[in-house]
Amino acid sequence: MRKIQGTVLFVLLLAILSLLLPAVEFQGWESSELREMELKFQELKTQATTLELFAPEKFPDFKELEKTNQLVEQLDFNKRKFNLLIAVYNQLEDKLFPYFLKLAKERPELRDRLYARVKLYTGKEENSILEVQEKINFVALQIDRLEKRIERLQLTARNKELTKEVKTLPGDGKQTVPIAVRIRQLEEEKNENTAKLGVEEANLAELKKKEAKAVAKIEEKKSEIVELKNKADATGDSIEKLIQQAFVEVREARLNGLEIPRLNAIKTFVYLTENNIETFKQKITNIEKENALLEKQRRQELVDKTVKSIWVIGLALLVVFLLIKITGWLGKNVKNRVEKSSKLEAHRKQRYHTLWSIILSLIKILIWVAAVLWVLRELEIDYAPFLVAAGGVSLAVGFGAQSLVKDVVTGFFLLMEEQFALGDFVEINGKTGTVEKISLRTIKFRSLDGTLNIIPNGAIANVANKTYQWSRAVVKVKVSYKQQPEKVLAVLKEVSREMAVDSAWKDILIEEPIPQGIMSFDESAVEFRVLAKTIPGEQWAVERELHIRIKNAFDREGIEIPYNYINIIERTEK
Repeated sequence: MRKIQGTVLFVLLLAILSLLLPAVEFQGWESSELREMELKFQELKTQATTLELFAPEKFPDFKELEKTNQLVEQLDFNKRKFNLLIAVYNQLEDKLFPYFLKLAKERPELRDRLYARVKLYTGKEENSILEVQEKINFVALQIDRLEKRIERLQLTARNKELTKEVKTLPGDGKQTVPIAVRIRQLEEEKNENTAKLGVEEANLAELKKKEAKAVAKIEEKKSEIVELKNKADATGDSIEKLIQQAFVEVREARLNGLEIPRLNAIKTFVYLTENNIETFKQKITNIEKENALLEKQRRQELVDKTVKSIWVIGLALLVVFLLIKITGWLGKNVKNRVEKSSKLEAHRKQRYHTLWSIILSLIKILIWVAAVLWVLRELEIDYAPFLVAAGGVSLAVGFGAQSLVKDVVTGFFLLMEEQFALGDFVEINGKTGTVEKISLRTIKFRSLDGTLNIIPNGAIANVANKTYQWSRAVVKVKVSYKQQPEKVLAVLKEVSREMAVDSAWKDILIEEPIPQGIMSFDESAVEFRVLAKTIPGEQWAVERELHIRIKNAFDREGIEIPYNYINIIERTEK
């Protein structure tokens, strides 16, 4: 009974194992490596699909952007999409297909399953490599079109910058443009067209390079297709044959759907660019011809104007010399009459001579000015700017330009010599204050009581700068005659040394304060002096701090700072 039961259990176990083994085998051939590759493929496909939700034109503010910015946004989006599709393609060609071939060689029993799986990726379904390649073709062509549109817009913008506004004379349209103006217009047009020609030639050279690369790439793809067809025909492995045939279809799709259209587009742009170049060359040639005719006409006009100018200037000089001669003769007669007059005193005669010489000079100037204006009018030269300039000079002289010039020259040398700068504490003409503003005409400095002093630069006589480069604190200390000088000096040195190493003052002090010893003997005290070199403007703060420290030190050491007192000595005569 037990043997029967054991036999039955053994048979049941074999039956269960026979049922489980196919399932185990079916699950086992899909290794973790394969699942990871396919998951990565699906993840990249999902990313490429999801990216469509974030297309720039789907955002509300897209239409508010300028046209060029819209194209740039679309270009950036398509480049990101292209990179994802390339990653999907590479996952199939570089990862999955080699793994399927490797697995087919290692485990022949799985060939049917592998063949079915490879067929999914090599057919015309959604996950096939051919479908991925067609998407790549479409996105790549979109990128090419966007780049070309952006390039055309940028070229149009550059051409607008190169295009200069042609100036025309005011009037009702019947007025003839002067030759000089027309020549200048033609030069501007020539420069504009030359610049555009340079841009087009550079663009053509770049297109030629792209065309050569595209032709080479097409030949390379054709060679790859032939090589892949030979491999597919030579192999006896159904899976490898299927993969090689898929590669052939993909390469043909890339060739016919991307590379050849790219080459055709480049050839079209080459043709258009060559036409543009010929157009610009023809424009430049026409401008040069017109310019040559105008130059010839201008030379003839220049000869005519030169002859007229010589005649006008010669006549003007003749008239000027005659008028000056007559004025001189009149002046000489007036001078002689004044000299012979017995009614005028000597100093009055001298005054009249001076006035008359000034008048004669003014008359000569007026004659010359009138002659120049007449010449300019006859030569059709606009003299209005000269009159405006002359009026400005006259006003400047009439309103005391001499003092202004003096102030300006003095201010210039003050600035050049750097006698003081903004923020310096100065004494000018007996007044002290901090400099707030320096100009070519005046200097403004504010006194301690807030008064703003404004002095013309020409009126500055004496300047004392109290904060130039460095300053010095001077502390005078008086002690009683009863004190020992050595002790006082020792205390002053100690105070100086402590202050020099104090973190609050060591950056302000340039060097350690120096006690100089006894400086004078007063009626009731002996005077000592301490000098401290400081950074500019800090001498007063250092003086206050030294006074406090010296007072405290003297109190500790019992050194007396005496009041004024008088010793009364009584003498008794015996």
